Amino acid sequence: MKTALFAVFLMLFLATGIITLLGLIHKVRIEKTYLNKLFFALILELSGAVIYLFTETEFFEVTATPPTPVSEIHSLADELSQRFPDESVSSIEARLRLYDGIESALEDSNAEIDKLSTELSVLAQEQMNLEQELELRVNQIKLLNSEIKARQEAMAKLTKLEKQFLVKMAELNSRISEWGASINFRWQPEEKREVALMLQEAFKEIGFMEANELPNDDPMTAHAILERYQKKKRFKEVGFLTPQVVAFIVQDYLSPGLVR
Repeated sequence: MKTALFAVFLMLFLATGIITLLGLIHKVRIEKTYLNKLFFALILELSGAVIYLFTETEFFEVTATPPTPVSEIHSLADELSQRFPDESVSSIEARLRLYDGIESALEDSNAEIDKLSTELSVLAQEQMNLEQELELRVNQIKLLNSEIKARQEAMAKLTKLEKQFLVKMAELNSRISEWGASINFRWQPEEKREVALMLQEAFKEIGFMEANELPNDDPMTAHAILERYQKKKRFKEVGFLTPQVVAFIVQDYLSPGLVR
């Protein structure tokens, strides 16, 4: 129907225009009164067509304003009310607002999760650093324990040697008492060879003998070293092995700095 009316109006417009133009250029003889009316009608048709085209045509593209959340809620509520006629529009809008609040809460939760993840990463790095430091301290403790154990073993060995040395000195004192208050290596030296060896070993132990000197059972050698030691210690009487000499030897053994 619209197409037919458009065709009729178009034919009338063309007919009016052609006849008017032919009358204006005197190709068709038309009385002036009718020619003026035809020209006026042509002008009206042209003006109407131009006005109609101007009102119906969008010369500038208008960007549609995005719907606000409220309008979206209303539109969704209308659509859902059509799908679910048993529920009212207000209840559907309330649910949509609730869902919107849930979505906002989820975004906040995600932000909080990201924050907690960052803090957790920092804590994990700190834990790793503490574990490394703890491992270092444990290794240091193990090293100290090994050193303490080595020192304890050395101390035990030294204590054992000290006991052995002290036992020898006690035995040397006992041998002195067999000869009286002292021993003179120049008198009956052959009977004192064992004592001479024990005395020289004691002098060697405290570092009083030279490096190239080796202990032997020669009483004369023991007598010479004894005199040298007694002079070093500023004894008033030299050449006699007494318990006092043994006491000085024990003192020098326990305090090596005293031996010069």
